[in-house]
Amino acid sequence: MPKPRYKTTNWKQYNQSLINRGSLTFWIDEEAISGWA
Repeated sequence: MPKPRYKTTNWKQYNQSLINRGSLTFWIDEEAISGWA
């Protein structure tokens, strides 16, 4: 079964999404931080 191929039309957004995929950004609220201390 051949792999489906997709044609990328928005290269700027595609390239940015590849960069963002390697960046894990997450938020920790103050209550969780104070619970660790």
